[in-house]
Amino acid sequence: MSVSFIDFIRRPGAIAMLIAMALLAGCATHVSEGLTDDGEVQRVVFPPLSRATHPEGIFPNREVLYEVEPGVRKGHLVHWFGPPHFSEGIAAVREWDYIFHFYSGGGITTCRYKVVFDTAYVARRFHWRPDECGQWLSPDLTQQKPAAAVR
Repeated sequence: MSVSFIDFIRRPGAIAMLIAMALLAGCATHVSEGLTDDGEVQRVVFPPLSRATHPEGIFPNREVLYEVEPGVRKGHLVHWFGPPHFSEGIAAVREWDYIFHFYSGGGITTCRYKVVFDTAYVARRFHWRPDECGQWLSPDLTQQKPAAAVR
């Protein structure tokens, strides 16, 4: 005998179980290789752009990026940048990935940003792809907005 979805969610605890499943959905996703308890990684792995849940990315405020340092919590990152841009999940996940765009000269540069958490889910390591994208944190660079952004 099969149970309909409506009958299922009427059962005690069914909604809590569905919420827990959604939050933990990212637990089985691939993570960087050699992830230690303190957030060190042997080899950083970025998920393919084709798996982005927010493929449009964001233009982060560089002033906010200056504030990101080891010790920030997930709540800070969500407040500043929103949820991760891939299907990592929120709870019980030790890596978050973002797609950031920066105005550069007369165009737009797209960068990948990874935050790696320790076992207490405190941010410990930050990685850019390509590595040169970290230069956009330099206060010496001026943010030049092009007349018309080409997509």
